[in-house]
Amino acid sequence: MNKSFTFADISQEMPEGEDWNDTGVVILRSFLPSGLIDRYCAVREQLNRPGGWESATPYMEVPVLKDIGLYPPLMRTLSSLVGEDMGMHLNLTGWVSTERNFHQDTYLNPPHVGDGYAAVWMALDDIHPDSGPFQYVPGSHKWPAIMRDKLLSYYPPEMAANGAWPRLTQDEVARCMEEELARRGGEIVTHLPKRGDVLIWHGRLMHRGSEPKVPGMLRKSLICHYSALSKRLDMPVRAEHTPGCWYFVLPGGVKV
Repeated sequence: MNKSFTFADISQEMPEGEDWNDTGVVILRSFLPSGLIDRYCAVREQLNRPGGWESATPYMEVPVLKDIGLYPPLMRTLSSLVGEDMGMHLNLTGWVSTERNFHQDTYLNPPHVGDGYAAVWMALDDIHPDSGPFQYVPGSHKWPAIMRDKLLSYYPPEMAANGAWPRLTQDEVARCMEEELARRGGEIVTHLPKRGDVLIWHGRLMHRGSEPKVPGMLRKSLICHYSALSKRLDMPVRAEHTPGCWYFVLPGGVKV
């Protein structure tokens, strides 16, 4: 890293009129059918690995992940929020906290994706406060957004070509976000959902998987990420699971 930087150094203001609401989240209570949760959990439990599948696209080989991640009422809600058809392209299947510190999702995507993006947190059980719950800062999606090119300008040129750059820069991103959070006096909200609840968050929302008070405590959940079909020209192959419920056909597959 060339020198220290601040949140202002690596972010920029975004256009108005692309915010869903004042908080940057939409919470849907008792949204997922119990039978669908049971079917997914029965498959997931066979893995016997707290961190879940190693692949970021296990839906390519695990059919029930398409069933739950592309649940039609969820896909209709996403399309309504973003304003166009969405496709799934990432699953985080761990049953423990990610413990990834504060960040936004926007800078992790190619710049042309912009706000054509959303992520979803699905509670597969009642979430215990000691398990490292999802946390977010309401309204932070209206703050400036971290920009990948600005961030990487503070690192040696070879960082941009390193596929691990999001992990390697995460500590500095979190530092900047925590400083900005303190400067603005933002509120940290801890999400403690019940089984079947769904939280949808904006790509610019400041969020994290908090550190568990009981290390290794189960936090049964599924996180899925989605992009607008029109924005992902870098993912040209896509398919419908059921009418209107799209996913991007990506390589990788399940590693066990």
